[in-house]
Amino acid sequence: MTFMLFSMPELRTAFAGVSNVLVTDGTSGVLVDGFFSRPSLLKMARRVAPDRERIDEALSRLGVTELDAVLVAHSHVDHVLDAPVVARLTGATLAGSPSTRKVQEGYDLAAEPFEELVPGEPVEFGAFTVTPIDTRHSAGDRVPGEITEPVRLPAKAKDFKTGRCYSFHIAHAAGSVVVHASANFVPGALAGHSADVVYLGAGAAGKQTEEWREEYWRETVGALGPRKVRPIHWDAFWRPLSKPLKLLPKVFDDLGATMATFERLAGADGVDLALPELWKAE
Repeated sequence: MTFMLFSMPELRTAFAGVSNVLVTDGTSGVLVDGFFSRPSLLKMARRVAPDRERIDEALSRLGVTELDAVLVAHSHVDHVLDAPVVARLTGATLAGSPSTRKVQEGYDLAAEPFEELVPGEPVEFGAFTVTPIDTRHSAGDRVPGEITEPVRLPAKAKDFKTGRCYSFHIAHAAGSVVVHASANFVPGALAGHSADVVYLGAGAAGKQTEEWREEYWRETVGALGPRKVRPIHWDAFWRPLSKPLKLLPKVFDDLGATMATFERLAGADGVDLALPELWKAE
């Protein structure tokens, strides 16, 4: 009798600025947001559109040619701007809220596949089971509301309204990852879930109180019990990815305050905490 041994695929993640996180086993893959154009503040004040050259360069740096899904955490410009284009280029299903669908329609990509995500309802994408989880945008949402009409390009940044906010529990036979893009939470929403790695939104958390940050950690990391935590959404999203990442200005956030809280709590919980490196696979 002959026995054949099959090795488990290795699960890898990579960070690409803001809340862009690739999760792949080398064959199947999902990408959160895929915001690579990163238009300047001057363009943000006028009108914006996806930058195909920057998108192609980012996908090349990530080693991505095909994806099973592009998951949109919410429909602000720094999350959804490129997502319909990235999905089309990689043959992926675009997945998100009805607001995200309106962006796809406005790009004349309504015929491309779309999955409306319902919190708590798992969806299969390739080798992954993605469970969207209800969450909230971080404090100071500048463009709240739903997108009710197709977004035509070039568009104003304020046309990209929040829509529904999701966290993503991304499960695979080799492990699980949670991408929690916004530094806020719905109490108890992550209870009953677990993850090996959490990509945790940090933007604007530095403007909150120490007590709030402690509660935020408990509701996310404390609930999920990961081995590793990688803070995300802390970089100035209007700088191109060809330049080194820089922190959001102090008027928007104080990452030092956030990391001081996180480091203390990670030490107590025995969690590996570190800022992710741009493009580096883990």
